[in-house]
Amino acid sequence: MKLSEFSTDRACDVLCALTPYISNIAIDTELADALKQKLKANTYAEMLVVGASKLNKIAPILLKTHRDDVYGIIAVLNDTTVEAVGEQNIIVTMAQIRDIAKDKELIAFFRSCAEPGESE
Repeated sequence: MKLSEFSTDRACDVLCALTPYISNIAIDTELADALKQKLKANTYAEMLVVGASKLNKIAPILLKTHRDDVYGIIAVLNDTTVEAVGEQNIIVTMAQIRDIAKDKELIAFFRSCAEPGESE
């Protein structure tokens, strides 16, 4: 579900629940280095935005080192559990990841989480 589809109260709850998962990904310097090499972006926030648009390239990186965080984000946004995400069909999971990558409001929030730690 897109962030813009939630009521204000639900969106606040969702953003609070997403923050730890997003922060884990945003502060990962190894991921940042890999993204810089693969995506040729200047700042970390820019890498995340470019990365969201290049999901096929970064999904394997995220799913190796941040699988629990990715599952957590999917679970929060789809009102389910991390365990349910892990057991669902991969096509469903990939569609949910694609939907998240297309959610402009969520990406803007993700970018704001990454900006304090970015370096140029």
